[in-house]
Amino acid sequence: MRYSHIFWDFNGTIIDDVGNALQCVNDMLERKSRQPITLDDYYTYVETPIIGFYRHILPPDELDFQDISRQYHSDYARHINETGLAEGAYELLHKLKAMGVHQYIITANILSEAEELIEKFGISACFDKILGAENTLAESKIDRAKVFFKELNINRNDAILIGDTLHDLETANALGIDCVLVSYGHQGRRLLEEHNSFTVNSLKDVEKILFDNRIVDFHTHSTCSDGTLTPKELVNHAKKSGLSAFALTDHDSVDGIKEAKEEAERTGIEFIPGIEFSAAENTETHIIGLFINPENETLLKTIEKLKGSRKRRMEEICFKLRNLGMDITHDEALEIAGGNFVGRAHIAKLMVEKGYCETIKECFEKYIGLGKPAYAEKNELSAVEAVKAIRAAGGLAFLAHLNQTGYSLEQLEELLLKLKSAGLNGIEGYYPEYTAEQISDYRALAEKLSLCFSGGSDYHAAMKPHIQIGVGTGDLSIPYFVLQNMKNILKID
Repeated sequence: MRYSHIFWDFNGTIIDDVGNALQCVNDMLERKSRQPITLDDYYTYVETPIIGFYRHILPPDELDFQDISRQYHSDYARHINETGLAEGAYELLHKLKAMGVHQYIITANILSEAEELIEKFGISACFDKILGAENTLAESKIDRAKVFFKELNINRNDAILIGDTLHDLETANALGIDCVLVSYGHQGRRLLEEHNSFTVNSLKDVEKILFDNRIVDFHTHSTCSDGTLTPKELVNHAKKSGLSAFALTDHDSVDGIKEAKEEAERTGIEFIPGIEFSAAENTETHIIGLFINPENETLLKTIEKLKGSRKRRMEEICFKLRNLGMDITHDEALEIAGGNFVGRAHIAKLMVEKGYCETIKECFEKYIGLGKPAYAEKNELSAVEAVKAIRAAGGLAFLAHLNQTGYSLEQLEELLLKLKSAGLNGIEGYYPEYTAEQISDYRALAEKLSLCFSGGSDYHAAMKPHIQIGVGTGDLSIPYFVLQNMKNILKID
């Protein structure tokens, strides 16, 4: 069992009350001598805070939300016998309780109303805590959830939120935890999938996810860029480490994909062909491509364009290091790299071998990282071009390690909007270096812009010995449903 703490939305998730809610709205419209709305209308208009919903169906002079809310709750109580538990909810909740899983409800319902329904349906014993609202205005659940989550003091990897609306996704992102949405609730599949959220049809599907312990890694490197394992060795290491699927994302190269794919087929691990483009922007901007066709002509032309640029950039870094008094040459770095690809990590390894720094990480932090004295700018491929090349190759494009850009959230949003217009699909929502605050901020930004998640360890083997495949520094855990969501977007099995 992957999760030991489950946060449940109530209305539309544990209880199936969409029909009741629609009837309450139409009761109000009938009293106002207005035409009823359909379920499709309801799914189109519903939002949080719920006052936004009523702005779609009533003129401004009739938006007395206090009165609307009072009437709604009166009508809801009148139709309560038409509301029941979602199919499979009783069995699943009790099963999880018997396993010792901690369960909580976060609802926009008034606490007393939620408690009454939970008691009625015989599930009150399943929950450690019910976070209900203090009024009938169906306001945001985020603040209540954040306060309670802080009190729990639990590992984010141990928690998941199950809900039915984009506000539930927003709440989960604010907490920095995984989220699965059900399509039978208050917003429906179409809207949820438009926002690239992971959506399932039933609680049976939810149960499968909760008991799915498979982990994946979408960010690794081999000797075809700046890793120290060959593609074949990397595949076997991923398999031995317990991964169910992984992607090879070498820098500006697809040379290792054929070897890795063949070995993955032999060993029985799911393999995703990928690439990591280093782009020329105002900051450190890397674009990950997944599910690419490595033989695509546009992709190969883009890679070829970068080869000369990369050599010039690495030579410039070495030149700057020599000006700082370090005897570092490109030829020596090339030898360390095995005569193939030279990256900053190879230069850093040479610096460590010559005693200029104690670790590769120190080399980046003091000399060759963004803004440091020996850093050299990229000047060949823009991030927009990188995204377009990946999409041309049939892949999904993600902005990698957002923390390394050095951008504020406002600057990141501007960059993401530009890249989304070029076809960007998402961001790395999982990454070893992210702080708890960054996890929440980046995921909230993704939800705002309807971007999905990728993520990975950024594994380089001996080149980054503190990073382990699949787990990063020890607390990375990417569930298999992140991969399934990508497949859903691409409409592949």
